[in-house]
Parts: sequence; structure tokens; C-alpha cells
Amino acid sequence: MLGTLKTAVVAGLLLSAMGGAARAATIDFVVDDPKKRDMVSFTSDAPVELIVGNTNKVTGKISIDDSLDFSKQPFSASFDVDLASIDTGIPLRNEHMRDNFLETKKYPKANFTVKSVSAPLTQLKAGKKITVQAVGTFSIHGKSVVKTVPVDVTYLAPCSQPGVKFPDCGMIQIRAELPVAFKDHDIKRPEIVFQKLADTVFVKISATARQVKEQEKGSPKAKKEKGAK
Repeated sequence: MLGTLKTAVVAGLLLSAMGGAARAATIDFVVDDPKKRDMVSFTSDAPVELIVGNTNKVTGKISIDDSLDFSKQPFSASFDVDLASIDTGIPLRNEHMRDNFLETKKYPKANFTVKSVSAPLTQLKAGKKITVQAVGTFSIHGKSVVKTVPVDVTYLAPCSQPGVKFPDCGMIQIRAELPVAFKDHDIKRPEIVFQKLADTVFVKISATARQVKEQEKGSPKAKKEKGAK
């Protein structure tokens, strides 16, 4: 009798663990386009000058429940931008931005790490765009602030259609814009550009996260990305 009871308890624990594992299944996506087609830009509209800077050096990772519902856990998303690669179209101005303004040797990246996502509809459907409110921590110049950012998200299901951005189609397209006030991040405008650079710039993100294939998940690169979460 005691042996039967122990067996039942063990079986119940195993079933519970298996059920928990099934509920925790996720799909992973990464932003790492080797053709550099992703883009992050900033616009500064100051009284004296309009400045636009661009970079295609953006990386990121998204892990979402396999139901593709942002509201379910576990969920994580994080994106990095290489600030030293920003190009404003004038080499000398780029140098001032890197060395005297953003101090990229000390603070090489900007990061946005999403903590939660809310929307009337939070589940992705193939080919359908949804707009979500992403709440997370935006970090630049060594200072972090919590921001709520509206993000347009479109999911494209895996397919065998030729001519798409990534083989096998599976991807998430991301479009977002957020204001960045320099005072929030202790960024001081050098006198040389004080009248030429606004105290708040608007950052736009246009990126595509491709779905990580099962065979990739066991690769050293995938393990490194997972360990970095």
C-alpha cells in the first residue's frame, strides 16, 4: 500500500513537472541581420539646425510563449544599438557626437529591455499588425529610465515562399519611436553644438527579428545568446 502511494506521488510530481515544462515552451527570435537592413535613427530639430543620425548596427532578442501571446510568461525582449556607428553625414560632427557628447568609449551602447507588454490584443496572428505598449528600461550614457513605448508588431509565419527577407519567413517586424531627453541621462550638450542640437531627440527603430530554428538552439552562438538574457 505504502509503495503504491509513493509511486502515485512520484508519478503526480513528474506529470506536474512535464505540464509546467509544456506551459513554459517558448519561441525565440533574434535581430542580427547580416545584410544590415535594420535601422535606428535619431532626429534633432533645433532652432539652428536639423540633424538626423542613422545606424544599422542593432541587435536584439525576443523570447515569447509558443502561443505568440505577449501577455503570457515567460516573456523577454532586449535590444542594443552601437552608438559609435551613428552617422550624421558629417565626419567632424560624428566625432564630436562620439567623443564629447555620447562618450561612446565609456558608454558604447544604448539598450532597451522590455519588462511587460500590454494591448487590447496581445496575441500575434500571421500577417496582422498589432500595436502594443512596451514598458521597459531604456539605458544610455550610463543612466536608465523606465519608458512606455508604443510598438507596431507584425508577425510573418514560417513558409517556403522565395524572395522574402529571411529564408523560411518566420519573423517579427518591429517599428517604434521614442523621445529621449538628454537631461534624463546626464548628457550635456557641448557649447559648439548647443544651438544646433535639441534637448530632446526622437529615436526611430525599424527592425526584423528572425525566428531561431530548432537546430540553431544547440549551437554555440545560440547558447551564448541565451546565456546573455
